[in-house]
Amino acid sequence: MAENLVKILAINSSPKTKGHTTKLLGRFVNSAKKLGAKVKQINLFKVHIPPVTGQLKKKVKRLTKLQKELVTADGFVIATPTYWFAEPGVLKNFIDNLTPLEENNFMLEGKVAGFIVYSPEGGETDVLENLAMTFNQMGIILPPYSLIFYRGPQDKWALEDVKLLAKNMIQQIKSQKMQGLKWG
Repeated sequence: MAENLVKILAINSSPKTKGHTTKLLGRFVNSAKKLGAKVKQINLFKVHIPPVTGQLKKKVKRLTKLQKELVTADGFVIATPTYWFAEPGVLKNFIDNLTPLEENNFMLEGKVAGFIVYSPEGGETDVLENLAMTFNQMGIILPPYSLIFYRGPQDKWALEDVKLLAKNMIQQIKSQKMQGLKWG
């Protein structure tokens, strides 16, 4: 039974606890839980994430707590606002700190992910493109409707699509587990 449990990490890169990004991620989390997933939420602004030194080809001796969370999860969703048409620095530091996982046997390969971007002033497609490209290079799988942007109340569809993202991620994870798919 435990192998059927879907574990998802919900990552928030907004410093606001009641802003649009957090609310959108909350809708995702509630939907995923209703569908039976175990969801753990992490707020990046509450975690100390040091900048990367730039040293490549470094063997991983011990995973950080956040790296461990990602490696043991079946999938993850990242919700982020845009700052000056890009992702916030805390999200960039988080992503840069995943480089050792990629360089040490693609430790995130086969994980299922989705991205939610709040962008009232633009940059959402650039951020989504960057996230999709970066994580695709790490072997991450993106199910249908996994790149969501929200610019404000006019994007009512996005409020429903975050629920669809939860459903599609869980379906993809269960399907991969059932089929025993291996990538790479």
